[in-house]
Amino acid sequence: MPNILFICGSNRSRSPLAAAYFQHLAQEAGLSDITVLSAGIKTRPGDLICPEVTELLAEYNLNPLQVGTCQMLVKMLKSADLVLCMTRDQKQHLEKNYLSARRKTKTLLSILKIDQDVFDPCNQGLERFRQCLAMMKPALRVLAERLR
Repeated sequence: MPNILFICGSNRSRSPLAAAYFQHLAQEAGLSDITVLSAGIKTRPGDLICPEVTELLAEYNLNPLQVGTCQMLVKMLKSADLVLCMTRDQKQHLEKNYLSARRKTKTLLSILKIDQDVFDPCNQGLERFRQCLAMMKPALRVLAERLR
Protein backbone atom coordinates (compact mmCIF):
# COMPACT_ATOMS: atom_id res chain seq x y z
CA MET A 1 0.00 0.00 0.00
CA PRO A 2 1.72 3.24 -1.14
CA ASN A 3 1.97 6.03 1.40
CA ILE A 4 2.22 9.50 -0.17
CA LEU A 5 3.13 12.56 1.87
CA PHE A 6 2.56 16.08 0.52
CA ILE A 7 4.75 18.75 2.16
CA CYS A 8 4.71 22.53 2.15
CA GLY A 9 5.89 25.21 4.54
CA SER A 10 2.98 25.81 6.89
CA ASN A 11 0.50 23.10 5.80
CA ARG A 12 -2.15 25.79 5.40
CA SER A 13 -2.64 25.89 1.62
CA ARG A 14 -0.68 23.95 -0.99
CA SER A 15 -0.11 20.56 0.62
CA PRO A 16 -3.66 20.19 2.03
CA LEU A 17 -5.08 21.24 -1.34
CA ALA A 18 -2.85 18.81 -3.26
CA ALA A 19 -3.51 15.95 -0.83
CA ALA A 20 -7.29 16.28 -0.91
CA TYR A 21 -7.42 16.61 -4.69
CA PHE A 22 -5.01 13.70 -5.17
CA GLN A 23 -7.02 11.48 -2.84
CA HIS A 24 -10.07 12.26 -4.99
CA LEU A 25 -8.16 11.28 -8.15
CA ALA A 26 -6.87 8.09 -6.51
CA GLN A 27 -10.39 7.07 -5.50
CA GLU A 28 -11.67 7.78 -9.01
CA ALA A 29 -8.88 5.57 -10.37
CA GLY A 30 -9.81 2.75 -8.00
CA LEU A 31 -6.63 3.12 -5.96
CA SER A 32 -8.22 2.38 -2.61
CA ASP A 33 -5.05 1.11 -0.93
CA ILE A 34 -3.18 4.44 -1.03
CA THR A 35 -2.57 6.48 2.11
CA VAL A 36 -2.43 10.24 1.51
CA LEU A 37 -1.17 12.71 4.12
CA SER A 38 -0.14 16.34 4.17
CA ALA A 39 2.14 18.15 6.58
CA GLY A 40 4.19 21.29 6.98
CA ILE A 41 7.85 21.83 7.71
CA LYS A 42 7.12 24.76 10.05
CA THR A 43 3.57 24.78 11.34
CA ARG A 44 2.27 26.77 14.29
CA PRO A 45 0.17 25.03 16.94
CA GLY A 46 -3.51 25.82 16.53
CA ASP A 47 -3.25 27.04 12.93
CA LEU A 48 -6.04 26.05 10.57
CA ILE A 49 -5.82 25.48 6.86
CA CYS A 50 -6.73 28.55 4.81
CA PRO A 51 -10.49 28.95 4.38
CA GLU A 52 -9.93 29.28 0.63
CA VAL A 53 -8.76 25.64 0.57
CA THR A 54 -12.07 24.49 2.00
CA GLU A 55 -14.01 26.83 -0.30
CA LEU A 56 -12.15 25.69 -3.42
CA LEU A 57 -12.43 21.99 -2.58
CA ALA A 58 -16.17 22.46 -2.01
CA GLU A 59 -16.43 23.54 -5.66
CA TYR A 60 -15.40 19.94 -6.47
CA ASN A 61 -17.61 18.45 -3.72
CA LEU A 62 -14.46 17.58 -1.76
CA ASN A 63 -13.35 18.18 1.80
CA PRO A 64 -9.85 18.75 3.18
CA LEU A 65 -8.25 15.69 4.77
CA GLN A 66 -7.84 17.69 8.00
CA VAL A 67 -9.03 20.99 9.49
CA GLY A 68 -5.93 21.99 11.43
CA THR A 69 -2.37 22.03 10.26
CA CYS A 70 -0.09 19.05 10.79
CA GLN A 71 3.59 19.33 11.66
CA MET A 72 5.82 17.04 9.62
CA LEU A 73 7.28 14.31 11.82
CA VAL A 74 10.25 12.06 11.17
CA LYS A 75 7.99 9.00 11.43
CA MET A 76 5.91 10.41 8.55
CA LEU A 77 9.01 10.64 6.38
CA LYS A 78 10.09 7.14 7.36
CA SER A 79 6.74 5.57 6.53
CA ALA A 80 6.22 7.49 3.27
CA ASP A 81 6.95 5.78 -0.02
CA LEU A 82 6.91 9.13 -1.82
CA VAL A 83 7.35 12.64 -0.40
CA LEU A 84 6.17 15.47 -2.65
CA CYS A 85 7.30 19.00 -1.78
CA MET A 86 5.89 22.19 -3.21
CA THR A 87 9.28 23.88 -3.62
CA ARG A 88 12.85 22.95 -4.43
CA ASP A 89 13.99 24.56 -1.16
CA GLN A 90 11.65 22.32 0.83
CA LYS A 91 12.98 19.25 -0.99
CA GLN A 92 16.59 20.28 -0.33
CA HIS A 93 15.81 20.96 3.33
CA LEU A 94 14.30 17.50 3.83
CA GLU A 95 17.08 15.68 1.98
CA LYS A 96 19.77 17.58 3.87
CA ASN A 97 18.26 17.16 7.34
CA TYR A 98 16.47 13.79 7.20
CA LEU A 99 18.22 10.68 5.97
CA SER A 100 14.85 8.95 5.63
CA ALA A 101 13.74 11.54 3.04
CA ARG A 102 16.56 10.85 0.60
CA ARG A 103 15.81 9.03 -2.65
CA LYS A 104 12.05 9.31 -2.19
CA THR A 105 11.55 13.08 -2.12
CA LYS A 106 10.62 15.09 -5.21
CA THR A 107 9.00 18.37 -6.01
CA LEU A 108 5.43 17.95 -7.18
CA LEU A 109 6.06 19.54 -10.56
CA SER A 110 9.12 17.34 -11.20
CA ILE A 111 6.58 14.60 -11.97
CA LEU A 112 6.04 16.57 -15.19
CA LYS A 113 9.79 17.21 -15.57
CA ILE A 114 9.21 20.87 -14.67
CA ASP A 115 11.87 22.54 -12.53
CA GLN A 116 9.53 25.06 -10.92
CA ASP A 117 7.99 25.68 -7.51
CA VAL A 118 4.28 25.69 -6.73
CA PHE A 119 3.58 29.23 -5.55
CA ASP A 120 2.01 29.92 -2.16
CA PRO A 121 -1.48 31.43 -2.61
CA CYS A 122 -2.02 32.33 1.07
CA ASN A 123 -3.54 35.77 1.66
CA GLN A 124 -4.01 36.36 -2.08
CA GLY A 125 -7.68 35.48 -2.51
CA LEU A 126 -9.66 32.56 -3.88
CA GLU A 127 -8.65 33.14 -7.51
CA ARG A 128 -4.97 32.60 -6.64
CA PHE A 129 -5.95 29.32 -4.96
CA ARG A 130 -7.72 28.28 -8.18
CA GLN A 131 -4.56 29.12 -10.14
CA CYS A 132 -2.46 27.15 -7.67
CA LEU A 133 -4.66 24.07 -8.00
CA ALA A 134 -4.65 24.43 -11.79
CA MET A 135 -0.85 24.43 -11.64
CA MET A 136 -0.82 21.23 -9.55
CA LYS A 137 -3.60 19.25 -11.30
CA PRO A 138 -1.56 17.91 -14.25
CA ALA A 139 1.13 16.49 -11.93
CA LEU A 140 -1.49 15.00 -9.61
CA ARG A 141 -3.24 13.35 -12.57
CA VAL A 142 0.01 11.89 -13.91
CA LEU A 143 0.85 10.56 -10.46
CA ALA A 144 -2.54 8.85 -10.16
CA GLU A 145 -2.07 7.32 -13.62
CA ARG A 146 1.41 6.01 -12.76
CA LEU A 147 0.11 4.35 -9.61
CA ARG A 148 -2.65 2.47 -11.42
